[in-house]
Amino acid sequence: MDNVRGEMALGRPMRAAVMAPPAVARPVGVPWKRRAAGWLRPLFAMMGLGMLALLVRRVGPRELGQVLLDAAPWLPWVALLEVGRQAMDALATRAAYGARAEHVPMRQLVRAQLIGTAVSSMAPAGRAAAEATKAALLSPHMGGATATAAAATSQAASLAAGGFISFPCAAASYVLTGGSAFTFAMLGHGVLLVGASVGMRACMRARRPCSWLARRSQRLAHHTEQFRETACHGALLPWGPLLAFLSSRGLQVAQYAVLTHAVGIDTSLVQALFSQGLYLCALAVGSLVPGQVGVSDGAFALAAGVLDTTTARAMSVALLSHLVQLVFVLAGALTPLVWRLPSAPRPASPAPVYR
Repeated sequence: MDNVRGEMALGRPMRAAVMAPPAVARPVGVPWKRRAAGWLRPLFAMMGLGMLALLVRRVGPRELGQVLLDAAPWLPWVALLEVGRQAMDALATRAAYGARAEHVPMRQLVRAQLIGTAVSSMAPAGRAAAEATKAALLSPHMGGATATAAAATSQAASLAAGGFISFPCAAASYVLTGGSAFTFAMLGHGVLLVGASVGMRACMRARRPCSWLARRSQRLAHHTEQFRETACHGALLPWGPLLAFLSSRGLQVAQYAVLTHAVGIDTSLVQALFSQGLYLCALAVGSLVPGQVGVSDGAFALAAGVLDTTTARAMSVALLSHLVQLVFVLAGALTPLVWRLPSAPRPASPAPVYR
């Protein structure tokens, strides 16, 4: 009887389970932010290309082409300076890792820098995207939290370097234009970037935001604490990465000196600094446009009178810069295909890195 009762008791849920309709997995929708980003990227790219086409039509393709052909022999020098800039950016990333930088093989760092350069030029908010990409590529050597903290430190140092170089650019603009919109734009840009860098580093080191994030996700609690410990090492402004990024910006000033001379502009340090400041302001305004195509070209066309040159020559500075940029973007895009490296074992418990 006991066996019969047991079978009857077990038979009911068994029959219910058989009769119940099978569960159908609901399709997971794509988040609206990702869908919006997928639409906005090509939209902004098309807008930039359209603006560039209008500028070229206004200036005249024949005149513009002649200026570009005359300046072409100077491009190898600009590309060589760009190699120096890439080396300084990689050095800044290495400095952000501090004591644990020796655990990152140099070939891995160079590979990550090349890939990050392509991402920086093509993705919206390119510098932040590039640092996130490098953190993902280098995290197997010291752990995700440490790599993320180093990437955020590198991003803060890049912001500060862009801000500090904007001040001499604003001074050069004042020499050329007085208290113009160019001068105030460069000055405000510098103040904004330095303030953003300090605020970002302070937020990284603050206990309350990290505790809030740890409460939101138990899985991230350990990583959040490790992130904060890494960020609390060293000064509020990370001077090692900052000096490397400042050196990179200095090489970029030299690039603009070569480019302005190549297109026939009477060049001095003042013109080179003004061109650098113009590029940085265009970079801020057109951060969502891939490569700032059309935005930086329009900025240089607008400043042709300040540079005491024609619109075609001023625009050629930006176009030649795009051409050199395109070479390094292609190199970075091809790097994952032609340069494969064996995966590294992930460390169990990485130590704080930046000092």
